[in-house]
Amino acid sequence: MKMTNYIIKVITKVLANRLATVISDLVSETQSAFVANRQILDGPFILNEMLNWCKRKKKQAMFFKVDFAKAYDSVRWDYLLDILHAFGFGPNWCRWIRGTFTSSMASILVNGSPTSEFPFCCGLKQGDPLAPYLFILIMESLHISFSRVVDDGLFKGFQLHGSVNISHLFYADDAMFIGEWSEQNLHNIVKVLNCFHLASGLKINIAKSQVLGVGVSQNVVVQAANRIGCAVLNTPFRYLGVTVGECMSRKSAWVGLVNKLQARLSKWKVKTLSIGGRLTLLKSVLGASPIYYMSIFKVPKGVLKTMESIRSKFFNGVDSSDRKISWVAWDNVLASKLNGGLGVSSFFALNRALLLKWVWRFISGDGSLWCKVIQAIYGSKFDLHVTDQPSIWCSILREVKSLKDSGFDFSSHCKKRIGDGSCTSFWYDIWLADAPLCVQFPRLFALELDKEIVVANKMGASSVSASFRRDVRDGAERQQWDDLSSIMNSVVLSSSKDRWTCDLSGDGEFKVKVIRNFIDDLFLPSSDVATRWVKFIPIKVNVFSWRARRDRLPTRVNLSRRGVLLDSHLCPLCNAAMEDVQHVFFRCDVARVVLRKICRWWDLDWQEICSFSDWDAWFLSFRLSSRLKSILEGVFYVAWWRIWRLRNQLVFDASPPNRSTIFDDIVSWSFLWCSSRCNRVFSWEYWLKNPYLISL
Repeated sequence: MKMTNYIIKVITKVLANRLATVISDLVSETQSAFVANRQILDGPFILNEMLNWCKRKKKQAMFFKVDFAKAYDSVRWDYLLDILHAFGFGPNWCRWIRGTFTSSMASILVNGSPTSEFPFCCGLKQGDPLAPYLFILIMESLHISFSRVVDDGLFKGFQLHGSVNISHLFYADDAMFIGEWSEQNLHNIVKVLNCFHLASGLKINIAKSQVLGVGVSQNVVVQAANRIGCAVLNTPFRYLGVTVGECMSRKSAWVGLVNKLQARLSKWKVKTLSIGGRLTLLKSVLGASPIYYMSIFKVPKGVLKTMESIRSKFFNGVDSSDRKISWVAWDNVLASKLNGGLGVSSFFALNRALLLKWVWRFISGDGSLWCKVIQAIYGSKFDLHVTDQPSIWCSILREVKSLKDSGFDFSSHCKKRIGDGSCTSFWYDIWLADAPLCVQFPRLFALELDKEIVVANKMGASSVSASFRRDVRDGAERQQWDDLSSIMNSVVLSSSKDRWTCDLSGDGEFKVKVIRNFIDDLFLPSSDVATRWVKFIPIKVNVFSWRARRDRLPTRVNLSRRGVLLDSHLCPLCNAAMEDVQHVFFRCDVARVVLRKICRWWDLDWQEICSFSDWDAWFLSFRLSSRLKSILEGVFYVAWWRIWRLRNQLVFDASPPNRSTIFDDIVSWSFLWCSSRCNRVFSWEYWLKNPYLISL
């Protein structure tokens, strides 16, 4: 690669970073691609709601899905430069953009050998950080042109309640046109797109474009599609990878997601990864894989159960065709570490937290096109929205109600933080205490003449009771008036704007992770003892210690409880007592010798310990720095893990293992693991002689 290519990459990255700061002011709300704080799923959500609205209102509607042929490769440079100039970009900026175009060269491989380089004459480079922003500016010109067509009455979109007009949605080159059903509407769309092709170079692939008619007979739709040469779009259809127009409450609709999750868990991963690796994979990759669909649809309980079963088998190292004892209930693995679990988190909590994000966006009024559409269809009052419609929004509201019945009222955690009081409803919004004032003081609310009054106007009046229809009387009214007056004395307005806050997170922002953890804590089992986790040792050793503390290891006593027939129940290390967890790690002669050696090594006073609870009390009595104490705890975890390995070697290996090296293995492995995970380096000699004096 030539040096000039490196320079061009740096220049385009700088230009892209600058353009990203202003692109939201240039691009309309109908576009949701490559713009900060805009959501890809807004488009499919709006389409689902519009489809349901048209069916409910018995509207004859048209949905025209447009396919552009080689969109990025067809952009005309002269048109793009004209667009930049029209948007107010200066001559220097346009010159820089032209320079990034003209500097590009290409060659073609013929029989494996490149031809001579030749310059480009049109198109945007795939992978160029600047290309997505330039492309949506091109699409913005189509938005402006089509908006003029709508304003002139040449295309009839849908006018919702208020001033919300829906006629088209763009996500990069994925375009959807929505309007009343008429062949004239359809032909005018094609004419606009042909004009756009002549100007910009972006040509519609009419054969791959599709039209859907709602409330129109199939024959009429087929005839209209044949006249312009496009295909017929049937419901359900997919837009941006999301199914539109299908009831997602059926388990069969989620087969693809379940299969995708299963495909990620190939057999080689199960066989080759340790339990620590499998746990990491569950938390990262596998936890994120179904997020896209779960962000918009409620997943049925049967599907969630199947998905959790797949994860459980993977965590336990079981292939789908194998049968293996599950020593720990999966809900205990899903629970947070504070509640005694491993913090994997459930798909149920993830799905509900992602759905509640839509509720938060509506309540907080983020100003998006999606929020305006929902307000236009269902109204501005969240509590008054209907829930009996077969739409995505109604299904989300039904789930909000279900969570409320289970003990989690999300809306009560969404509160207004008062600034100047100009955007907060005095009676309806939650801004004082945990409920609206109309609920806290119903007798006073009945006296209010202006029930929509905002806090600023209420506080700016001569008295809070100035807008009451009559004076406050004695009895319940007087008591409520005294209570309201006392809490109003602490209200002070400022010059800042009012804003919504979610009190579940410390900074007041809505965070899916926080909501997910809250739901998990509500529905998953909880233990009084938190999971002890040492970051200086591998995950697999931590998981082993967690299982040992819960008595969930396949000791001979536990195996016999599960109905497994054994020749002997005695400990294979000493053959002197029944093998249970407490015996293997504390009472067995091998374990006692190892633990005594560790105490001498760390200059500790050893006591006779018979259980993990005894060990916890003994360990808490030490006075060491927190980091050094954590390393010492890790050493004991490594010791238990090594003792269990010795036990397994005695049971399953043909040749007996060497017992004399067990303590040396503990010292060397704990050094390798702890030293590699510490911020400060310490030597092997110091670790061997004076580990309790290490300065961290």
